[in-house]
Amino acid sequence: MGGQIAAFTLSIYNGSSASLDLSNYWFRLANSSGSTYSIKTSAADAKLNRVAPNSKIMVTLYATVGESTKLSDLIFKVVKFNFSVAGYEQGVGKFTFPKNFNNVVAAGSYKSLYFATTTLNSKVTSSTIAASGDEDQLITVNYVYNNIGKKAVTLSKYKYYLVTASGIMYEATPSITEDLNIQPLTRKEFKITATVPATLAKTGWKLMILRDNGGETAVNLPVGTYNLYFSNGTPTTSTTTDNFTYTNTEGTYQYKLTSLLREPWNSQDVLSARIRLTNKSATAVSIPALTGYFYLDDKTKLDFKTIAVNNQFGLNAGSYVDLDVYAKLPSNFNFAKAKLILNNQVDEKTTNKLGELMGTSYLAQIPFYAVDKIMNIDREGSKMTAALNNVNVFNTTTNKIFSVQMTLTSAEKRTIDPVRLVGLFKSDNGDLFPATATMAEGQVNASNKALLTFTASVPQNYDTNNLKLIVGEGVSDTKYTDSKTAADGFINAVSYSLPQEQRLYSTFKDISLLPYKFTINKFFPTLLGDDIQLTLDYNLDKDTSYNLYPTDRKLVLEVDGINPSDGKVTNYLSQDLTIEGDGTTPTLKAGTNQELIIKKANPNTGYDGTLKYRLRLYEVVQGAKKTRCRAFYRVLVLYKRLDCRYK
Repeated sequence: MGGQIAAFTLSIYNGSSASLDLSNYWFRLANSSGSTYSIKTSAADAKLNRVAPNSKIMVTLYATVGESTKLSDLIFKVVKFNFSVAGYEQGVGKFTFPKNFNNVVAAGSYKSLYFATTTLNSKVTSSTIAASGDEDQLITVNYVYNNIGKKAVTLSKYKYYLVTASGIMYEATPSITEDLNIQPLTRKEFKITATVPATLAKTGWKLMILRDNGGETAVNLPVGTYNLYFSNGTPTTSTTTDNFTYTNTEGTYQYKLTSLLREPWNSQDVLSARIRLTNKSATAVSIPALTGYFYLDDKTKLDFKTIAVNNQFGLNAGSYVDLDVYAKLPSNFNFAKAKLILNNQVDEKTTNKLGELMGTSYLAQIPFYAVDKIMNIDREGSKMTAALNNVNVFNTTTNKIFSVQMTLTSAEKRTIDPVRLVGLFKSDNGDLFPATATMAEGQVNASNKALLTFTASVPQNYDTNNLKLIVGEGVSDTKYTDSKTAADGFINAVSYSLPQEQRLYSTFKDISLLPYKFTINKFFPTLLGDDIQLTLDYNLDKDTSYNLYPTDRKLVLEVDGINPSDGKVTNYLSQDLTIEGDGTTPTLKAGTNQELIIKKANPNTGYDGTLKYRLRLYEVVQGAKKTRCRAFYRVLVLYKRLDCRYK
């Protein structure tokens, strides 16, 4: 069968409370001149005919198009069966591609592959071309699938091809030939090799991946196409690896590259590396003063800064220390290979070369973390773990404050200054929102905790459901950021998927206000002349394992009456509250069966027994607020005291 196969993976989200019947929807594919193509559903997705409420599915569709057809020539339409319109087809939406659209993955970049149950990130981590006999050359491609979802996926009947700039295809052999089963949050790395004529040019090569559709008709569906980079088109002969040993009069050291990351930072990017220095000697040695630079694509030199090691006088025999280095580069600067040139700064004028390191990939991506994964901060003398707590959105009329809270737990046996993490929020389409990190001053005892909050202001109509938190260790010049310095970059970052926004409580019981839980046992509104008095009997349970937590939390308690006929709201009381505050504002105190009395002028005449009464608790952040709890009551007059019970 002639022509090309055009494949489309469509994300279908059902935001309603009822199941969505896909049999009512059809897909149409045409070109700009009006010619149409027969479009089919892939065999793997052929049985997908419904979308459950508040969920999404991925469906792959394909069609055979002309040999010279480009994606920019095609128009993909979604229509709905409707008897009430002409032709019985109602347009739902259409997709077009810009003239300059290119679906080939750039060298060093990754491609997301979407499946019905999960998502894989795929990437060529390196590729080499070298002589193989007199007439042939061997191409070796290192490739990785990274399952960033929550469910396993099996890749069956995938085929790999190496394609020249002129379109000549050579079938390649993967080092893993059986079906690939990839569990959640795991990676599968393997080699893909092919022997090709030595007369072929060494530039312009691509890796093309196809998969068998699995239906009755033999059809191979495109998975992805990746540009390959062969060290400027010449065979790789460098002996640079990810580790080396160095010997001087003190002893023998091993240097090993354990991570290489590129992290976004304002208008630039941070290129960082972690180098593990191990003492291979039988006696203790001092730590060399590490300097050097990144050498990008063997032509661009980028001096790095080395973060000073805290509380480290030397290395005992067999022990190690992790050294962090980083540099900044323009966000639009692309490279394929990053070599590290390491030197020992003997004195102000003298440096000795230690060796060279190069990672196993051209450009390492930030690792993806699931909601419940623990982030380990493995810093000598300041080891901690970080975990996500909750997500909250606080609203104003023009913007909203997006807030993510984390708990840091000390893994040290002594009291420490907590690690200062910094971060930013990133959307699926690449939008970046710098986040403000807030943590109280002080220290954390052994095995105890600190609360850390990241906030960012986003437009009111911005969809925050797909935001991720990129979080790492803050650095300031040649030191890790502390409470007195502002970060000018971050390193060792991870990208967190975020949980659903914290729920609205419908009863005043165990409301989470970390490190507290708040419960109202009883409350009594009382009419006192022109005043209204609210007496609360409450519990405020405190988790004492938290050494550091916000002490300036602002809450607002409101009592409203709602007319059941027209919904009109009448406010009876609104009061700012603090938690364990200084007393200038009514404050909640930790303990059980505590009492708080609030007395305010009644803005209304008496009270109206026909109304339904609502008690609300707000939290206010940067002038924006969120309802934390909302409960309704019926009210009876008992000797000028209003007896409130749950409605």
